Amino acid sequence: MSDHSLELQKSIFNALDGDSTLQSLVTDVYDFVPESTDFPYVKVGEETSIDNGTKTLQGNEHTLVIHTFSRYRGSKEVKEIMSRIYALLHESSLSVSGASLVNLRFEFSDVIKENDGFTSHGLQRFRAVVYDS
Repeated sequence: MSDHSLELQKSIFNALDGDSTLQSLVTDVYDFVPESTDFPYVKVGEETSIDNGTKTLQGNEHTLVIHTFSRYRGSKEVKEIMSRIYALLHESSLSVSGASLVNLRFEFSDVIKENDGFTSHGLQRFRAVVYDS
């Protein structure tokens, strides 16, 4: 069995980074956020993976967190960005190199205030089921 985690992350990153509508809403999409980054931005974040194989297929179930950060006063901006991310990823048919993406589904979202009391932090979790090709 192969671990398709990196290829799945690349596909998700490329889907977000390559979307002109999302790019018009944010300064950029990151895997690693430089220290002096302007707001708003999106970060492809944490991932967990569990074995989801069967007798005949080997695969994994991944959960991935996408972070949105905004300094807009209120939650309008962060929610607009999160809405676009949802539209791009939920039930999408991304291509994952060397694997078959069975499904990619939204699980939950949350919007919180960071400790500075000003930065809105949106979190969205998606679940992906991937099998060896």
